[in-house]
Amino acid sequence: MQAMRRVTAVAALVSSALTAGALGACASSGSFPTAADPNASLHTAERAVGDAQAAGADSLAADVMAEARQNLASAQEYMKNGKTDHAAIRARVATADANYAKAAAQRAAAERDRTAAQAALDAIGGHP
Repeated sequence: MQAMRRVTAVAALVSSALTAGALGACASSGSFPTAADPNASLHTAERAVGDAQAAGADSLAADVMAEARQNLASAQEYMKNGKTDHAAIRARVATADANYAKAAAQRAAAERDRTAAQAALDAIGGHP
């Protein structure tokens, strides 16, 4: 449980850092930064969210996964309203959140598998 709190805290920091970086770019240039291809960014984010879901992030990294989905929904809304640069950048944040959620889920699953394997080894007296 403590590991999941650390995962959530780190995810919040990553998301905040990405958002701050984008906003910092706005402040330094006087305008919102442009993004290359908002459709590609949205597609990448959608795929990353799907990959994280397939890795079990909905249950193993629920907080981070919720952030990824919220950022993806925001990107889609920006795109619908014609704010393509905003959409592309928000989609990149969603991708980062989803990638982090997938990694957190994979780590949690690996820790669970390791614990189960160790318990099985202990049960048969597997110490040399």
